[in-house]
Amino acid sequence: MARKFIICIPSLRMGGAAKIALNLSEQYLEEGMEVTIILTDGNSNDPDFSALPEGLRVIKLPRIDMHHFIRPFINAYQLLKYFRQIKPDAILGVRHDATIIAALAWKLNGRKGRFVIRDINPITKTLNRNAVMVAMIKSAYRSASAVIANSDDVAQALREKNWLPAEKIHKIDNPVLTKSFYKKSQMEVSDPWLDASSSPFVITIGRLDKMKDQATLIRAFALVRAKTEARLMLVGDGPERPTLRKLVKDLKLEESVALPGAMQNPYPYLKRAAVFVLSSKYEGFGNVLVEALSLGKPVVSSACTGGPAYILQSGKFGSLFPVGDHEALAQQILLALAKQQDPEPLIRRSKDFSAEVIAGAYGKVLFN
Repeated sequence: MARKFIICIPSLRMGGAAKIALNLSEQYLEEGMEVTIILTDGNSNDPDFSALPEGLRVIKLPRIDMHHFIRPFINAYQLLKYFRQIKPDAILGVRHDATIIAALAWKLNGRKGRFVIRDINPITKTLNRNAVMVAMIKSAYRSASAVIANSDDVAQALREKNWLPAEKIHKIDNPVLTKSFYKKSQMEVSDPWLDASSSPFVITIGRLDKMKDQATLIRAFALVRAKTEARLMLVGDGPERPTLRKLVKDLKLEESVALPGAMQNPYPYLKRAAVFVLSSKYEGFGNVLVEALSLGKPVVSSACTGGPAYILQSGKFGSLFPVGDHEALAQQILLALAKQQDPEPLIRRSKDFSAEVIAGAYGKVLFN
């Protein structure tokens, strides 16, 4: 009989968290499991589900217009119905809002199956909640069968909280590279901006958010632009978009910087870029670094808390610069643009994060 697996996540508009949920689902579906994703935030505007992995079942809990203290309990009873119907062998909670609800429903269901939490950022960075919500988060972690942390920094932050025995905390890399990723990266793209110039371009991909610190990248690019012909593309959308557009205008970079918004498939752009940059203040892991390496792209990343230094092995597979230091970033970009990079070591490193390899490690925690 096929194993049954549920992932609880607030929304599929959750950036890297949603991507990893979908990557894990894709791999487990290929292995013959029955996989269901349950979206716990009924108020979210989720993307079109037609592009999801074949065979994946997606359920969205109904919208609830109630006080935010009451909402998790109502959601938990709604979720309980699906737990009883599906009878999962394992449940994975992703992000605090979904984890609280899933933990409550799992307990109401007599703790049937294993309940595992996936921790994606250092918990000290994500507990900006009121005391009641923090208490509910703490209770979920204390009761969990296990927690999967996606980097050493994330695991260490959780150990320091001492919410659950250290032996229940498992550090497992993100399952980044799937068959569908490789298919998407091979697609052709037609874009007048790409064809308007033969100058090399630098790319970053991610939510336009203060955490991602694209402002430092734009300031660095102004210094790069003063020394060489180059362009910059910032793929993504988010609350910092107006601020970043103003910064581009103030630095007189409008003709060489593109902000095309979010893309369903940014990988053909990544494939054509000369350099990939991650400028984050902190990261849980840094999935897009792996994606860039898999396409043989030179990578420059901030040496932030989280996964970048680990993925790049402290500079062996890409350059690292101090968080927020736009001058150091500019120097690293210029070096990357000037240097002939052998792509093969980068591609080999990326394969350590294939969904097939990582799903096996997840399975030992989820189903054993």
